[in-house]
Amino acid sequence: MTAGLRASHDRGMADADEPVKALARTEQRSLAELGERAPDAYESEYMKGEGVTLYRDKSRAPWQLHALLGGSTAMVFAAAFLAGEAMLPMLAMVPVGLLVWLLFSVLRVSVSEGHVNVQYGLFGPKIPIPAIESAEATTYDWKRFGGWGIKRSLDGAWIYNMPGDGGRAVKIVWRNAKGKRKVTYVGSLQSEDLAAQIARARELRGALPAGAENRALGPGSDSSSD
Repeated sequence: MTAGLRASHDRGMADADEPVKALARTEQRSLAELGERAPDAYESEYMKGEGVTLYRDKSRAPWQLHALLGGSTAMVFAAAFLAGEAMLPMLAMVPVGLLVWLLFSVLRVSVSEGHVNVQYGLFGPKIPIPAIESAEATTYDWKRFGGWGIKRSLDGAWIYNMPGDGGRAVKIVWRNAKGKRKVTYVGSLQSEDLAAQIARARELRGALPAGAENRALGPGSDSSSD
């Protein structure tokens, strides 16, 4: 009797897992059709998306910046060795600096049926597909934003970019939970593909007209304060 109950329970658990497995298989097929990779550990945990994931991209900081950081770190250690205890406080900051660098050396973006999720380190917007008014591949001048990273231009547009994207990006115009229009640029060497997959997600989900009420974001979805 106990064995029968256990078998019944196992079958029930398997049936409950089937929709999740089916969704994972659909996502893998979708990404495979585009030649995209499977999610890494961070993306699996924190960038799951909603529904099927249509696109993933990951940009890394160029080796020149890693070399610059490595050289700076070596100089700090050398100075600490020569100066002795006087440099210990500065030396203690090295692990913190390395952690910050590791976090901000990767720019990730994913497009699912529900969201465009941008993560520069731990920060970035999670934009609901119905909130998007337009998304187009474009070019940008880094001087307009004052460099690379997470930057804001004088006209209020935000950019998430990494050196080496060739000035290519996707410009996303959307509305936040308060109904305010936002402009977000996402730097990407594959800007045309990214824009195409956002358009595909909008077709699958059904984009809402400007002024529609279904614009709510989850907590922390919008990294800007206004």
